[in-house]
Amino acid sequence: MATTSDSRRDAVLDEAAVRDAGVSWDEATEGMSAPGSKLGANFDARRHKDIVFSVARRVRRQPRQDGELTEPSHADYKDARAAVLARGGGRCVFCGFRSQYTDVHHRNDNHADHREANLEIADPLCHGAQHIGQVGSQRHGVFIHLDGVPQAEVNHLQRTIAVVLEMGSEAEKAEARALLQHLASRAELVATEWGSANPSDFASALHTLHEEDLDKRVSAFTGMVLIYRPVRFAQYVAQWIEESYKSLPIKTWGRIVEGTRSAS
Repeated sequence: MATTSDSRRDAVLDEAAVRDAGVSWDEATEGMSAPGSKLGANFDARRHKDIVFSVARRVRRQPRQDGELTEPSHADYKDARAAVLARGGGRCVFCGFRSQYTDVHHRNDNHADHREANLEIADPLCHGAQHIGQVGSQRHGVFIHLDGVPQAEVNHLQRTIAVVLEMGSEAEKAEARALLQHLASRAELVATEWGSANPSDFASALHTLHEEDLDKRVSAFTGMVLIYRPVRFAQYVAQWIEESYKSLPIKTWGRIVEGTRSAS
């Protein structure tokens, strides 16, 4: 039986089209409420924050009157952390992944500033991008060249790879290992251009920048993403499986897989 296309799929409702059809605009919109003044106000706003590679700031501890150095109040941090996680529902501000097992990031990279306004939820992979010196010193990752694919998407892919390596079929595990190896091999491109792909070396460079020069990070890291060794977040994998990956969403990362394989 012959099929016919549904013209409604491509129809555009505008005042001229309604008029040409012999129906007044008032008749066509009868019963509809007028659009609110805020409709579309957030169209230009990004859903998630961009990931900008960073390091924890070197904060001097303050001396007490007796000359001893004071430590930041961990009690203050714990209270503020709990409030931030509850308010944000465990959703990462950088990639949108939701989990009750997640990290909290100090926005200004000052780990002595525990004000709630300075804290935000960060998935462990996105949080690692704010601590590249630690990632490098612990040999948990490298920078690779992967132009056009945001770090947040790569983090979703890496999270899924880790889950596949834990609970996938043998064929799926083999594909995941091959993809991870392919990604890691692209560190050579960074090493050729910069002399190193070790995040610690880039962290050392960031520590030498003056505050007013920190914006230069964005252009310096263009085309680079951070690839982790799965050991970096091994403690979270079982929790991710329980929370979000009971039905393995392999089909959802095919586009990223193809994009990374074809990246030049």
